[in-house]
Amino acid sequence: MLKLSLILATLISTQLLGAASAQSNPRSGFGTIKVQEFISSNRIKVTIPKAVAVQLFNNLEEQEGRKSEDISVAYPTRETAVIVHSIVGLADDSVGGIRNRIELRRNQNKWEIVWVGRQYKCQSGRGHQDWSSSLCS
Repeated sequence: MLKLSLILATLISTQLLGAASAQSNPRSGFGTIKVQEFISSNRIKVTIPKAVAVQLFNNLEEQEGRKSEDISVAYPTRETAVIVHSIVGLADDSVGGIRNRIELRRNQNKWEIVWVGRQYKCQSGRGHQDWSSSLCS
């Protein structure tokens, strides 16, 4: 009985630590995307955070099945910005949604994209139903 209690206590504390570290690391749960590939594939030509967000939002042509698209820009500090761009309701047999996290940093009065991460949400019956870096089946 004592062993069971110790095992449960260990599991609970591990889960709490995992949840706390996920909250303290906003990148957790995102798969890393190469910055230059992201810039090239999205034809990013600007670096000001709000202009990048507008370009991302405007880059995508209207696609069949798209239900919603959301984009937000936050400035955690004067020197950093975070863009979160989500598309849900894709007309794809496995992927139902894609979410990108784009982090920018100001360097000598110029903004630069320093990190990009991606998450997926699967179609019903094709994998996980929450945002995850895992690909859908």
